[in-house]
Amino acid sequence: MGWLRAAAWACVGFLGAASPAACGDRAAALSPPAAPHREASAPCSILRAEAPLAAAAPALPALIEQVRPVVVTVATLRVSSLPDGRATPGFPFRGGAPRVERAIGSGLVIAAEGLVLTSDHVIGDALDIEVQLSDERAFEASVVGRDPMLDVALLKLLGAESLSVASLGSSAPVRTGDDVIVLGNPFGLGPTVTRGIISATSRPMGTGSLDGFLQTDAAINPGNSGGPLFNAAGQVIGIATAIHADGRGISFALPIDEVVEILPELRETGRVDRGRIGITFQEVSSPLARVLRLPGRMGALITEVEPESPGSRLGFQPGDVITSLEGRRVEHARELARALRRSKPGDEVKLTYKRGGADRRATVRLERSAAQERPRPLLRDDGAERGAEQPPLGVLASEAPEGARIESIAPQSPAAGHLDVGDVVLELNGVPVRGGADLAERLRAAGRQDLLLRVRRNGSARYVAVPAR
Repeated sequence: MGWLRAAAWACVGFLGAASPAACGDRAAALSPPAAPHREASAPCSILRAEAPLAAAAPALPALIEQVRPVVVTVATLRVSSLPDGRATPGFPFRGGAPRVERAIGSGLVIAAEGLVLTSDHVIGDALDIEVQLSDERAFEASVVGRDPMLDVALLKLLGAESLSVASLGSSAPVRTGDDVIVLGNPFGLGPTVTRGIISATSRPMGTGSLDGFLQTDAAINPGNSGGPLFNAAGQVIGIATAIHADGRGISFALPIDEVVEILPELRETGRVDRGRIGITFQEVSSPLARVLRLPGRMGALITEVEPESPGSRLGFQPGDVITSLEGRRVEHARELARALRRSKPGDEVKLTYKRGGADRRATVRLERSAAQERPRPLLRDDGAERGAEQPPLGVLASEAPEGARIESIAPQSPAAGHLDVGDVVLELNGVPVRGGADLAERLRAAGRQDLLLRVRRNGSARYVAVPAR
């Protein structure tokens, strides 16, 4: 019997693991049910709606029949690990038979000659990719281009022609409360429709590179990733991307405008070249603004600086707050992220930043990024057993290679809601933390004052303000 593994970020359905010889036994599990008919084909080009349709939206059943033919299942074979648990570096294998996982995601046809858009994490390091249409036809697929930063991949179906094509709308006019539907293949069950509304727009997820996702309560599950989010007119306004690990009814989609902007370069060159400063940053919350002594919520707070990067050579430091770009005030971190996503290697940008309350200026020449990291998931650790004694501030921490790992947080602690179990505290009030005992001693000595902590959460550094008790 196959097995399912749901991941908070990668909404990919993993349908099982088998030796290479046995993989064919599970092929039936990947095939969606047959569609009742095939729609007429669309022109051989990417279709983009110029504006939202003025006519009344079709009834829901008619809308589903209209868009169903453009939604596909993306089935992949991936190598997981050897039986002894060691990672497999690739063929040929030594020391035992490899484990091969079958995984599925979703996608949409954007050109009649067989171009399919999906999420980059859907294809991962696939050994083989097969795309299945709603009419049960299946095509081998090759990768045209990948953009891990936006988590987008473009596939070409070998031998496909005259396919039905999705109408790409715009995410710009989307409003909270708009009706939406999601089509995909969750858990390998076959084509499935879920319905909901837009719960929020421009939703930050703490990824640094893109903090403007569409949030919806339409169910998105493992296997939905890469599939389309449709508006009531049948236009694609987003790509299903992530589910929140801490709650149901909280799902996220990549706005389609972000995708359309990079599609020509992705199709032509297979990648998206962006300029790189070599910094990561986050939004400045009201508590952070107070601790940093800023006049209000503004700017982008630098959390990490890569060694040997343009930012490092200019002397940027964690704790610096970038307040303007090319003379334009940076109100939110996502504005800086958006500008950098649109930059190219060799571009020069002028920045103003604050350090210790003083304004500084710098001009930085952007470098080519060798590889773009995929945004990280919104995960929380379930935590460890609670300690019997009450630690300072209600925070119990243990030793970690680069600081102190938080093991538990008392519910009544001022840190509750600000810090998470599993956070690794790197700095406290600008001074490096040297382990759990050091953190406990300094928290005890801090008394009743605002605290500024730099922590590593799910692999990314960020600042957290804990208000005075």
